[in-house]
Amino acid sequence: MIHATQKTDVRERLRRRGTFQWIHALVVVLSIGLTLFAWNYSRQQLQSKIQIQFDREVERVVGLVIERMQKYEEALLAAAAFLEVDEREIEKDRWRNYVDQIDISERYPGINGLGVVLALPREQHDSFVETQRRMHPDFRIYPEHDRPTLWPITQVVPEEPNAAAIGLDMAHEDNRREAAAKARDTGLSQVTGPIILVQDEQQTPGFLFFTPFYELDFESSAELRSVQERQQHFQGLVYAPFLVRNLMRGTMEKEKRSLGIRIRDGSDVLFDEHNESEPAFDPDPMLTKEVTVPVYGRLWTFDVWSDLSFRRNATSSQPQTILWAGLLIDSLLIGMFLSISRASRRALKMADEMTRGLQSVSLATKANRIGIWDYNPVDGSLQWDDAMFDLYGAQREKFSGAFDAWNERVHPDDREQANAAVEKAIHGDANLDIMFRVIHPDGSIRYLGGQAVVFRDESGKAVRMLGANTDLTEQMKMVDERRHHLREIARANVELKRSNDELAQFAYVASHDLQAPLRRIVSLSELLREELGGSLSGDAEMFMGQIESSAVSMRDLIRDLLSYSHIESEKRPQVRCDVQSIVAATVEQLSEVIAECDGEVQCDELPPVEADPQQLSQLFQNLIGNSLKYRGDSPARVHVTGTTFDDRIEYTVADNGIGIAPEHRGRVFGVFKRLHAESEYQGNGIGLAICKRIVDRLGGRIWIDDSKLGGAAFHISIPINVDSAVADSR
Repeated sequence: MIHATQKTDVRERLRRRGTFQWIHALVVVLSIGLTLFAWNYSRQQLQSKIQIQFDREVERVVGLVIERMQKYEEALLAAAAFLEVDEREIEKDRWRNYVDQIDISERYPGINGLGVVLALPREQHDSFVETQRRMHPDFRIYPEHDRPTLWPITQVVPEEPNAAAIGLDMAHEDNRREAAAKARDTGLSQVTGPIILVQDEQQTPGFLFFTPFYELDFESSAELRSVQERQQHFQGLVYAPFLVRNLMRGTMEKEKRSLGIRIRDGSDVLFDEHNESEPAFDPDPMLTKEVTVPVYGRLWTFDVWSDLSFRRNATSSQPQTILWAGLLIDSLLIGMFLSISRASRRALKMADEMTRGLQSVSLATKANRIGIWDYNPVDGSLQWDDAMFDLYGAQREKFSGAFDAWNERVHPDDREQANAAVEKAIHGDANLDIMFRVIHPDGSIRYLGGQAVVFRDESGKAVRMLGANTDLTEQMKMVDERRHHLREIARANVELKRSNDELAQFAYVASHDLQAPLRRIVSLSELLREELGGSLSGDAEMFMGQIESSAVSMRDLIRDLLSYSHIESEKRPQVRCDVQSIVAATVEQLSEVIAECDGEVQCDELPPVEADPQQLSQLFQNLIGNSLKYRGDSPARVHVTGTTFDDRIEYTVADNGIGIAPEHRGRVFGVFKRLHAESEYQGNGIGLAICKRIVDRLGGRIWIDDSKLGGAAFHISIPINVDSAVADSR
């Protein structure tokens, strides 16, 4: 670090060089030297500016990749929360509906799918396979291995491109199994090392992204804090397969950057643009940089090169201009000192700006709270920098510098796991990557992440472990809060769905139970009439008729209620319907009614639509029947039309009947909402409610307007390409 007095001396020397006069010859020599100095300094400043620009773009590129991975983690955490609060068996259709609702292809570009991995003991293999074959007839767990626990993939959406992954056992291969086990034990999302996805025909590098979900007791607010608790309540993993080329394509476009990227996981290359086939490839790049960042349990190394577009943007003639200008000034003795003075002042200003920039970088490094440590496993010595003492709440003068000094500060519940990880790194062939808790002197608990590289001698013995600790406490709090909120939302959705299902089931059962006594009333009334024969008085005959009429009306009402409740419960698949044929069949069914009222039904050419054909027939039968029923003094006239727009299809059923006043048009779609007494027009007030519920299930809307024929016009608007899965969830 340059102290204030040193900087003052430098400033004074530069000032003297620009103002002090020597003998003529010496001035010329000194001027040439200062000119060369200014040229070289400008060249260095330009290179520094180019370096800063390059570093910023490198940070942006790496930051975009990390940000994209965080968005993918959000999707996995949401899915894990959904599975934790929904205690039912994970079914194929329910999982597909959930994934379709979050729309991963649009919200999370680059993701290949979203799936579920379940953990089960080997002794449950046969019963589990039999259960899964109800959803996947060809389901099998592969490949075979001799480990006691199986981790097969049971669900993955979209299904067709990922069909080969169904049944794949994550436990069969170390890479997948270690990442999955780490996610289970830490409760955090993890990625695997480089793998080849079974569904990728091109055999390009990829990886799997895991998030664990657990069996939770909602009556208890206890969190799963220890490894043992997580293992005990562990159920499985939500996972997403990725091809690295798709991840990069979804993260940034090559046209919007002037860098080439190679991504490595250790010695394995995940993504590589450093080849001559890439546009703007520079075989001799101006700048290169290597950045290693932790990515959900892995260390990814970004090898970044500048390309030809960067070279074009960085080219400047400033150093050459200063050189030629300096040589010209050297020939002009009078202006020599003024030129040198201006160059000195400009250089000092740029140096001050660089100093301020370096101070900002230093503050940013401290703000990230990254501590560096150096451990010698041979003699047990341990060295910490200042940031480490801050992370552990320790004082340098009380730190013994031994491994036990660190071990004493680790939380007792995490100590065994942390020590085992260190021993494994020292005696194994993997580097250290752990998360643990430490207890500060004031009793507060902090979460720390630890990563380290092990150095070995020629015999393979570990002689040094160099690593870093990062404070993850705030991150863990955010993850816990996010999981809590997601669980609350998912639990509320499950309760709402369960309540709706129970209400529909209650209406269905109650309606069925009501029909039995009605049938009994009608039967007994008929038997009573046959028994008494002609001995009934006029009033008795009238009362008997009213009993039978009321029972029949109640039967029709219950039948309509059942029809109303069946709209949601039937859930038949939607298919492409020939609306022209459906309306023609409806008119044929109503032919007797049409003949009785001397009516006429005219039907234009109607476009087809995606819908349930039975419900669509019921819709038009109710609307055309209403037009015939609520007719005026003139013979009934009904006109059915259809129009196709860019985003919807609109049908209209218009008549010349008595019409509906504007203030009543919204009310008539409610259940039992009638505008006329039953003595005037027969009916029970459910028909239009059924129509509205059918249209709602299609994601459309129905409304009433004035008809050009003089009565009412019912408009039905149905979106084109309705997602039937979303419609079924209504």
